[in-house]
Amino acid sequence: MTVEQRIHIMDVGSKIKFFRLRRNFTQEELAQGIISVSYLSKIENNITTPSLEVLKLLSERLEVDLFEQENESLLQQMFNWYYSVRDGNAEQSRILFQKLEPLITTQSLTTYIYFSLFKARYFILLRKFDEVELELSNLEQYQATFDLKMTYFYYKFQSIIFYIKDNFHDSIEKLKEAEKALHHSTDLDQTEKADIYYLLGLAYSQLMRVPISIIYTKESLLIYQSTYNYTRSAECQILLGISYRRIGEYDKAEESYILAWKIAELSNNQVLQATICHNLGKLFSDQKQHEKALVQFQKSYILKENVSVLSKLNTIFSIVDEYYQLGDLEHSFNWLELGRTLLEEKEEYKKYSISFHLMNYLLTKEYEQLDTYFLEIALPYYRKHHMKELILKFSERLALHFEQCFKYKKASYYYSVCYKEIK
Repeated sequence: MTVEQRIHIMDVGSKIKFFRLRRNFTQEELAQGIISVSYLSKIENNITTPSLEVLKLLSERLEVDLFEQENESLLQQMFNWYYSVRDGNAEQSRILFQKLEPLITTQSLTTYIYFSLFKARYFILLRKFDEVELELSNLEQYQATFDLKMTYFYYKFQSIIFYIKDNFHDSIEKLKEAEKALHHSTDLDQTEKADIYYLLGLAYSQLMRVPISIIYTKESLLIYQSTYNYTRSAECQILLGISYRRIGEYDKAEESYILAWKIAELSNNQVLQATICHNLGKLFSDQKQHEKALVQFQKSYILKENVSVLSKLNTIFSIVDEYYQLGDLEHSFNWLELGRTLLEEKEEYKKYSISFHLMNYLLTKEYEQLDTYFLEIALPYYRKHHMKELILKFSERLALHFEQCFKYKKASYYYSVCYKEIK
């Protein structure tokens, strides 16, 4: 037997298990009259090498060709599609998807699994999250047949879905599993490592674990800079700026945003420019420079003409809040109403629906209603989704109000909420 044949047969156990599951056969049904169930189990787990005669009999029962070689050209096309999806090129991704989909059959184990994995990532790009979960759920039963690269992508895409759902702890857990597979795989490029580090930086940032977020983001930045990926380098600089702002390193934060702006301006990337302006607004707001913050937030809103409604709502809320802090209630109300017109009855909009409710009570000075709504609706939601900045913002304002009204018990409670979040 040639080396090529031996390698192919040694790997065939995973194929047998895959096709058996596709046909809804039990091990007993597949093995009957051919081999023992225990022997089939060893084959499927790649513990033993079956004879060619056994393989032929199993092929006939499964109605597949277990000796068929994978189409390397098709695999390369699929990876090119994935890179296009990963880089956010929606139009090119759509064209490649339409070209590839008719070529995929369940007769090829490797191409089928990779196509299903990359389709899940493609649906993330399209924000079709229900379809992502369905695709990953369908793949779960074949997880035992995955090689290292498949395992890596499976955990990575799971982590993104957890992140989107604000489940940052589980997102990090899946990223760590992906990282393990990445370290043991020899043929994944450096950009995958950079992407994992960036995603870890994002997730840790959401949990306010700033030092570890900075470490991972810097590692990601070094790789992107070495590969001349300027857009991803800018994204890393923005994330670093956010981290530096949160620990009061305002000069470092501004420096990171300026570096990101240079890249965004050279590439005329309005999405990046809008993100940078928004974060500059938050930086100035933290320093009580509300006029400068407003300039940046409004510039961000203008640049977000063609972006998602969620992104616009984020900036609108910041504008409402800055006008409130300046005491300009009229403009604050006007922007609040604009935000409300964009809200939809979707779970992903709930954060802004709640926050706009709270701002409305603040603007109308209805503090009793604000107190009740914050405790019963906002605080549980914010805590569940790790929205610490919003908890601090509204808790502090309620604490100050009740202190001024000499309601010290209430004030003490809200100060304790602030302390808990800061701690």
